Amino acid sequence: MTTHPGPRRRRAHRPVIRQELVEAAVQEFAARGFDGASTRAIAARVGAHQPQINYHFASKEALWRAAADHLFGLLHAELDGVGLDPQTIAALTAAELAERFADAIRRFVRFAARHPELNRIMIHEGYTPTDRLQWLTGQHIRPLHEVVTAAWSRLRSAGIAAPLPAEVIHHVLVGAASLPYAVGAEVELLGLRAVVEPQWVEAHADGLVATLLPGTP
Repeated sequence: MTTHPGPRRRRAHRPVIRQELVEAAVQEFAARGFDGASTRAIAARVGAHQPQINYHFASKEALWRAAADHLFGLLHAELDGVGLDPQTIAALTAAELAERFADAIRRFVRFAARHPELNRIMIHEGYTPTDRLQWLTGQHIRPLHEVVTAAWSRLRSAGIAAPLPAEVIHHVLVGAASLPYAVGAEVELLGLRAVVEPQWVEAHADGLVATLLPGTP
């Protein structure tokens, strides 16, 4: 009699197993943080075995970095086309910059609604100055922070932006855009399930633009 492997074994040997492990790691690290996350649990999420993680990744930290790279790759894909970088910020008129910044805010809110795991991972990592946080800051956070700060400084000088110092705008923006989606358990307890509905997300994005850039469409 011929026997066939069960669904878990078949899935574990699919060619896309590495990507599946990365996506499972995103969920596990977001929920439990680096120290609390289990590679065994990550493998189990996709019906794989723990040795397969060892095959694809040199260490648990290498898997964590791959998960972070994956999330920031999705974020950059979301922001692609906005056209905000140090060179264009200096070349744009204030009105053009405000329009692009508003577009970036709306895109970021939509991203945060779809991928709350990024802010959850950042909250876990932000407490302690670890090597992971140093890598994360240098690799992903600082470049975004510099663009946001440079754009905000120009918008403040032009009298377009809300009276918030450039030094805090990055974290104000991240918190205001992503917190309702990152604290899912609290949202559930408050009965605010509607926060993930498309019309609510768009209202949130529009409201944040109106708050930070008054008068900008």
